[in-house]
Amino acid sequence: MPTLMLRWRAAAAIPVFALFVAATPSATKGITYDFSMVTTSDAQKGKEMTMSGKGMVAGGNARVEFTNVSMPQMRAQGGPFAEGSYILFRSATKEFIVVDTKQKQYAEMNQDALMQMTSMLTNLLKFEMTNVHVDANRIQPDTTVDSYKTMHYRLTQAYHMKMSMAFIHHENDVNSVLDYYYAPEFDDLINPYMSSGWSSSSNFFNNADYTAQLKAANAKLHRGVPVMVVMHTTNTDKKGKVENSTTVMHTTNVVRGDIPAPTFEIPAGYKKYEPQVKQ
Repeated sequence: MPTLMLRWRAAAAIPVFALFVAATPSATKGITYDFSMVTTSDAQKGKEMTMSGKGMVAGGNARVEFTNVSMPQMRAQGGPFAEGSYILFRSATKEFIVVDTKQKQYAEMNQDALMQMTSMLTNLLKFEMTNVHVDANRIQPDTTVDSYKTMHYRLTQAYHMKMSMAFIHHENDVNSVLDYYYAPEFDDLINPYMSSGWSSSSNFFNNADYTAQLKAANAKLHRGVPVMVVMHTTNTDKKGKVENSTTVMHTTNVVRGDIPAPTFEIPAGYKKYEPQVKQ
């Protein structure tokens, strides 16, 4: 399995963390926030996988630091989750940059390059999706998350999946429910990875029906920032074995204020390197 490819995808697929502020006269006006992601699954036998950190956003730029990652192997493999590393997002060019402060180096990747790497992975992994159904709708009454009044939206996905790689074959039914809790007071913030994330995942599965349905469902979601996302997934294999997982992504301590411009710059003297796909 291309481990570096999966790390890049994981970094790009945390939409609730990559918050962007709409363009303002001063590029240093922005927000800071904390985030956490906790995943529990039957496969982990109740053991939680946790990830947390801090984000800083101003103008079309963002910086995300993963200060705590519970899986040592993710830290050890390097990339965006390594100790001392952080990610820079630039909405104008649709690119993200992994900065490694220990090795004093950085790697860049734009959306097109991410798609190319995704396509490389699909050449190794063969997917066949049938019985696809994806939809989204507003859930009422609304609720409060922390101290924020939020609008509740739900995105549901169901499909039958066959996956094969060399001599490995898996077949299962997938049902997932994603609950998004948007805070209207942050409607002046935008999140390009929330709106464009569908293209990355649909390209990964390379299924036109899934692509069309997911794009239509995302169009029904509120255009804003979710302060919480809860995802429940159930996988049932062809023998009837059921495996459940739950992921909770939470954004807290959102504070508006001035952020120094150098926060979003690559430090002077750092060398550029090209991430390699490892088998």
